[in-house]
Amino acid sequence: MYIPHETLDLIRNRVVIQDVIKRYVPSLKKTGRNYTGLCPFHKEKTPSFSVSPDKQMFYCFGCHLGGNIFSFISKIERLEFPESVKFVADIVGVEIKGLEKGDATLLESIHRLNGRVMEMYNRYIKSPAGKKGLAYISARGITPESVDRFKIGYAPDSWDFLVREALKTKSEIDLAESIGLIKKGKKRENSHYDLFRNRIMFPIFDIHSAVIAFGGRALGDDPRKYLNSPESEAFKKRNVLYGLHRAKESIRELNRAIVVEGYLDVIGCHQAGIENVVAPLGTAITAEQIRMLGHFCTDIIFLYDADSAGLQAGIRSLEISDETNIQVRIGMLPEGDPFDFITSRGPKELMIVVDRALKPVDFKIERIMENHGKAGRVATLIQLFGVIRDLPMETERSVYLKKTSTLLGLDENSIRTDFKSFLSKGKSHVIENEHSTENDQADSITRSYRDLIGLICRYPELIEKAVIDYNINEIPDSISRNVIRKLSELYFSDQNFSTDKIFDFFQTGPEMDFLNQVLHSEHSVANPGAAYTEIYINMKVREIDDKIYRYASKIKSASNGNFHEYISEIEVLRREKEKLCQYIYNKFV
Repeated sequence: MYIPHETLDLIRNRVVIQDVIKRYVPSLKKTGRNYTGLCPFHKEKTPSFSVSPDKQMFYCFGCHLGGNIFSFISKIERLEFPESVKFVADIVGVEIKGLEKGDATLLESIHRLNGRVMEMYNRYIKSPAGKKGLAYISARGITPESVDRFKIGYAPDSWDFLVREALKTKSEIDLAESIGLIKKGKKRENSHYDLFRNRIMFPIFDIHSAVIAFGGRALGDDPRKYLNSPESEAFKKRNVLYGLHRAKESIRELNRAIVVEGYLDVIGCHQAGIENVVAPLGTAITAEQIRMLGHFCTDIIFLYDADSAGLQAGIRSLEISDETNIQVRIGMLPEGDPFDFITSRGPKELMIVVDRALKPVDFKIERIMENHGKAGRVATLIQLFGVIRDLPMETERSVYLKKTSTLLGLDENSIRTDFKSFLSKGKSHVIENEHSTENDQADSITRSYRDLIGLICRYPELIEKAVIDYNINEIPDSISRNVIRKLSELYFSDQNFSTDKIFDFFQTGPEMDFLNQVLHSEHSVANPGAAYTEIYINMKVREIDDKIYRYASKIKSASNGNFHEYISEIEVLRREKEKLCQYIYNKFV
């Protein structure tokens, strides 16, 4: 639901942020201009949670969570942004009115149409005409109760089932086409055909149980075994977990989520009484999905089939989890998939596998050691060093170096000596040297843009210069580009520009992490305008250096002495750089 900026500002102006937060943080007390208390998001004995009435923001110096009042309610109540706005609006007595399209918002129209289609597919699989679909899922072990609970259906082997039975008006046909339920025909004008045909249909729900898409499992010889709805206004694949609408309460209660690979695995686990189970819509879980689960628990178990095609994607997901405060472990079934395993061995045996799931480092080491015989001792040692190198704590590295010596039967002191050599001369070191110039340049530009954002966030009046001086589309760093774009949009659309409003756009993700770091660092500038100019000129100097480098490369590769124009360009650039450097020297040194 779209909420107008005017409504957000009205709520913001009425709310007293410290009074609302005190409902959840009884220890909150005034200390100077701010309020401090014990953080509600992690255990602590010394207060590190701070609320700033002036900035209308909160921040915890312990767990580094922060944001505005909507961010706080979203985290503490585990709500999406629109729901958190409504929650705060109810506190301060503001009525929320979204922009409407006809009698309903676009999202509501999509939810309503998908819901109607879901009911049609569900009725069809239970009818005599749908016996083919029902026979398949019954053979897989799905009970009638699960068919009703998960609203499983069957799309008949018909090109026009939906067009004929469900879509009565042009607006419904247009909406169905936009969300991928039907497609436009090529042979006849204004004709359409069903996307899902001869498939078991699994409705995909959002966290609030609205139907946002479908997944279809082919029963015929279609090479596309599984087919999902295309992304739409309501459905973003990377932000959805199958079964979360039913699993969330169990996940919250147990403080643990079990992530499996497919729809049937989720249904089979729920059917056996293990209800804290979800699945991504594909093999790889995303950072957004991990953070979503983090609203409900701090422990995530990835449970993979014995011959899982998604295993490598799972290993990559461990790197995503390293960026969060969530504990992630991986379990491997000795045989079959979770549904088959539960059917043959029962839920207790499956939970034994779950409880024995390994930490990421142990899982990676176990996988390397499985190929020890084929790879050889030296190759295995190098792979193990690569895993140990990525551990953040030196004490933890020491523990795993000792474990490595035991696993390989090698002298521990020799292992430690070789590891030091690996760190100083390893492959990553060579690669780093080969590309150090480009990386340093890119890192420097990224730092400059992030310094610029930090300056604007602390001194919002500088946004007026930035929207003129910088081309957003040319910013190479995606985090900086996204933040500056939203700051610019706020500036052009809002006369009462203030930086706390940026959190309306970034409730999660790397942008929010960066903004928390910037806005809550203890840093002040005596002359913000001069600091802005220094950042701008330094970036111009680096831009000139980059052009000089490119022209110099062209001179080296030029044939027949045809490079005089490049020399002239370099001289012009050097004079321009000299003027800028002299300005910096006179102004700031």
